[in-house]
Amino acid sequence: MFRHTCFYIIFVMLVIVFAVRHGSAAEQSLDRSTPTVQQPIPQDIVDKFSLDDFYQKCILVDDFPIVASAKVHDSALQETAYVVQAMLEGRGDVLRQLAANRVRLTVMAVSERTCDVPEHSDLTPKEYWNRRARGLGATKHRPSISCAEENVLNLPGDPYRKECILIHEFSHAIHQMALVDLDPMFQANLQACFEAAQENEAWKGTYAGSNVNEYWAEGVQSWFDCNTENDSQHNHVNTREELKEHDPKLYALIESVFPNASYRYVRSDSPERSEAHLQGLDRTKLGTFKWDRGEK
Repeated sequence: MFRHTCFYIIFVMLVIVFAVRHGSAAEQSLDRSTPTVQQPIPQDIVDKFSLDDFYQKCILVDDFPIVASAKVHDSALQETAYVVQAMLEGRGDVLRQLAANRVRLTVMAVSERTCDVPEHSDLTPKEYWNRRARGLGATKHRPSISCAEENVLNLPGDPYRKECILIHEFSHAIHQMALVDLDPMFQANLQACFEAAQENEAWKGTYAGSNVNEYWAEGVQSWFDCNTENDSQHNHVNTREELKEHDPKLYALIESVFPNASYRYVRSDSPERSEAHLQGLDRTKLGTFKWDRGEK
């Protein structure tokens, strides 16, 4: 009788564990689905992140907000959320730390410029920043990561069509607004990789070699297969395999941060992409990015 009772108890416990695990897996699966665009932005989010009235719509990835003006197409926010989720799958701690630091990710419309973003509106001279950047990283003083609708949705006129600026700028925020808080050794480890690369002249004459912050962001771009190559700012490295061969120390550090090794960036206009938010998207109706005459 005792044996039967013990067996029954063990069996019930196993069933409960199995159910809990499957429940957790289902929750994770739901978390990976494309979140809903909210318009207007819920007041508690506005208050928590001190959002300017410029922002009229948002998507939440866990507690991390992706925000935009009313001019930005919903698909741009959904695609941004898709990339953010894929990059940080398994790193909910990073998303939570970004949110704790009041970081938000701004998607600029095709017709908007860097200094239209409220957090970047004090940058001067405006003409320089508007012409220079279609995306910036976040700082404690300016807690907005920015990227551009034309780059996210691969619209005509995108000046950075060969790379993903979202991943570049988001990686800056992951580094400076999350990892340095979560891991006391991260900055020292990154600096050691950078100094070794400088000594070997691995990135001589490239943007990645200019400073430790760009070294990280450019490396992350190559990890996700979304960098450009062989121009005035880049060498031949723009894929994960090339990064591993060229700078194995940086490769190993990046690998330790991003556990979802299955994800590699694929453009939103690629035939390989079949997510619901891209179905029926008519890019001809979303505008073409053009520099104004005074910006050329």
